[in-house]
Amino acid sequence: MRTEETRQSFTLKAQRNEVLVRVVVRQGGGKAVGTLSKDDFRLFDNGKPQAITVFSVESNSMAAASSEAAKPSAPAPEPQPELKPSPATAQRFVAFYFDDIVMSFEDLARTRDAAELYLHSSVQPTDRAGIFTSSGLGDLDFTGDHDKLREALANLKPHPAAVRPESGLDCPPLSLYEAYLIVELHDQQELEIATLKVIQCACGGDPTRCPDPQQQAQSRAMVIWNGNEMQSRQSLRVLTSLVRRLALLPGQRTILWVSQGFLAITLHQEVVELADRALRNRVVINALDARGLYAMVPGGDATQSSDVPLSPVTGFSSGPAASARLVSIQSTGQSMNADVMAEVAQETGGVFFHNNNDYDTGFRQAGALPEFSYLLGFSPQNLKYDGKYHKLKVELTGARSYTVQARRGYYAPSQAPDAPERIEEEIQQAVFSQDELRELPVEISTQFFQAGDQGAKLSVGARVDVHSLHFHKAEGRNVDDLTTVVAVFDRDGNLVDGKKKVVKLRLRDATLEKLAQSGLGTKTAFDVKPGTYLVRVVVRDSESGQLSALNRAVEIPY
Repeated sequence: MRTEETRQSFTLKAQRNEVLVRVVVRQGGGKAVGTLSKDDFRLFDNGKPQAITVFSVESNSMAAASSEAAKPSAPAPEPQPELKPSPATAQRFVAFYFDDIVMSFEDLARTRDAAELYLHSSVQPTDRAGIFTSSGLGDLDFTGDHDKLREALANLKPHPAAVRPESGLDCPPLSLYEAYLIVELHDQQELEIATLKVIQCACGGDPTRCPDPQQQAQSRAMVIWNGNEMQSRQSLRVLTSLVRRLALLPGQRTILWVSQGFLAITLHQEVVELADRALRNRVVINALDARGLYAMVPGGDATQSSDVPLSPVTGFSSGPAASARLVSIQSTGQSMNADVMAEVAQETGGVFFHNNNDYDTGFRQAGALPEFSYLLGFSPQNLKYDGKYHKLKVELTGARSYTVQARRGYYAPSQAPDAPERIEEEIQQAVFSQDELRELPVEISTQFFQAGDQGAKLSVGARVDVHSLHFHKAEGRNVDDLTTVVAVFDRDGNLVDGKKKVVKLRLRDATLEKLAQSGLGTKTAFDVKPGTYLVRVVVRDSESGQLSALNRAVEIPY
């Protein structure tokens, strides 16, 4: 018998040449449908049909109801009793993400009150919630302590990232969308209107007193647009970091994003990459528009007057035409502010609650996972590693009166990922889930021993039925590699420690026959403190690609 065992550090990777698409199918009234099969879906990449190689139906408990993969089928293992974690351990994580760098005080106050009510009425004992902000101020990591959560909510307040010029320098008054038209689209009519506003607000309507009003209008638009881009990037960057944080937690993972929205027209790739990362880490992002029900004010508000002098070029002046144009600009800008939230929710299988002042209902809807969702995956045909955007379309076969919610596209990678990275990601995703997989017959056991007043030694054993492994012959030996990862999470779902072992099996026939009778066992030890822990064991056979993932709850008394 010859085996080699290597121990490796436990780190998270997320790169894979496989596109995942979360799909929510709803019938009339918005109820999610959970009875469809893989054959009910058709998936297109840039208009070309794709073979669906990964398919699962997930309930709101994140337990897979069915799973298929494009690989040879294996005999089903003997049924075993399902082992669930103790109710004392965390099973769902809800991140309240307040975009405090773009929100007004009024909208922040209304939404935080609704969040507190949702916390009181809907967050369960096995849930852990956290308060996070785009400014990074006032964050509270995941906890089950509702008093700390309420205190963190009460302390929220706006922290704008872009400094607003003093009122005397706020000339001309421009909305974000007006600034976008001038800076990014080089809209000459909009620039001329802004120039006329400069003449009014800076020169009392007398163009002879303004040396270069167009330059002032252009500069003002640039300041506003650059400030928006800075805030937008910050909001998306922190949201992406929050997805990474949730990726290190087991069980259900939900972000409830509360924001007034922002213009992310020039940040499309960042938005798609955020959605892709959330999908790969099984994080659902729900969004709530903090503006509630909003309406356009003809002629704008007090800071955006439409009264401008007559233009000899366009004939533009104050009056019905000017008011109609301003309302159109405002309406388009308000709508586009919400586009980024709608897109992220759409692509991750979440809910977007908007244009409604019933924030309590909004939190209940946005804080809940859909009753059923489908996870589809495919390997793109003849994929070019050029970083280009691909449009996706998911549709149902046959005539059905259902609505389909799915991501709309992805960016091709710039370089090809290698096979080890794909395997590593598969193992990591299994570790940070709570779903139990039984493709390999594996038995696990736990023991602990007190080590002084403040510590204990936790031992985790895993034994694999060698009959289920797939060996290949090389130089007269039976060759296979077996990877085992053991991770220990505390009751709040935080990773305490994780260890990875790779056992390289190089067995003669006689040795394999003996080992088949006893099974192949490994042991992993951890130094822990008294408390409640969830132990997660993942075992993968390199030859067949089969994988098992099991849970054990351990209570170490004080």
